[in-house]
Amino acid sequence: MATPNDYRAIARKTDRPMWIWAGCALVSVLLLFGAGIVVAITLLSQDDEPEAELPTVWPSRSGQELRPVAMPTGEMVAALTDETAAQVLCQAIPEQRWEEILGGRTLREAGQSCHAVTAQLDVSAQMAPALPDDTSRGLPTKTTVAGKLAVIATDKDGTSLSVELVEVAPHNGASPVLHVSIRSRVVKGPETEKKARALAEALIAGAMPPGPKLPKIGKDGEIALEKTEPGPIKDKPLPVISWLLCGELGRALGVPDGTAKPTFFAGCELNGVTADYSELSTAVAPTTTVAGRPAQVDGRGVVVQLTDDPAGQTLKFKGTGDLVALAEKMVPPLLGR
Repeated sequence: MATPNDYRAIARKTDRPMWIWAGCALVSVLLLFGAGIVVAITLLSQDDEPEAELPTVWPSRSGQELRPVAMPTGEMVAALTDETAAQVLCQAIPEQRWEEILGGRTLREAGQSCHAVTAQLDVSAQMAPALPDDTSRGLPTKTTVAGKLAVIATDKDGTSLSVELVEVAPHNGASPVLHVSIRSRVVKGPETEKKARALAEALIAGAMPPGPKLPKIGKDGEIALEKTEPGPIKDKPLPVISWLLCGELGRALGVPDGTAKPTFFAGCELNGVTADYSELSTAVAPTTTVAGRPAQVDGRGVVVQLTDDPAGQTLKFKGTGDLVALAEKMVPPLLGR
């Protein structure tokens, strides 16, 4: 830094008053001081922002761990129950691909949707009955994803994207729309629209490899009967469950199942007897057991509890004849025993 003697020498050489040079020096010092304050404030502001971290407890209280699940083909992803669809979407692409798209280590869990988090993002993916008319982020904009009709809405907090995978009338039992939501977990989150598009494209490719189309669904939910190899109903698409029920009804009743009437909603009627599968049911109040499972038997029919949750999956039997004996024959093969 210049000394007072230096400024006197400069003043003598330039014939300018020394106070001018002193003023210049003071201004320089003040500018440097001000710049230091700005830098300090910026650093303090950055320190005030919470560091992005993954949850310490996972799965969350409402979530479930990922489990082995059969992957659907063709359009059948639109006919899965909610929990199975969540498991499928979480596992339709490898963990590494999730992390490439979302930009960091990713935790996943299933529930009513596939739920994933990174240190910066909160993500959900699920199948829905129809494209939304609006979203929490306002009116969506029409677009295309993987060549399919989609709507998207983005704001500073994140992106909501819905893609119509199969063209079917809404509210007929199918869930033909993939809905992806990405929102930031931190104040200054990363860009989300490109990530939502990339994730949707990857999930569509993973969950819809070449395969069958959805069966045509009638006005009352009826579908054509298809012969299906016997097997368990767990994680199967709804129409496949219906065809399995029809086959077991025929075998249990000792009659051909060619006149069976399956519906899209995981149900079948044959010879005045109906069998229906439900993912979520009115809580069973067991009065006995059927095939080793808690069951409620009353004037309305037989309800067999398939899981440990009394309000979970059930098989319901209604109609004429000995329904308990019928259920005893049908339940074991439908549970894979």
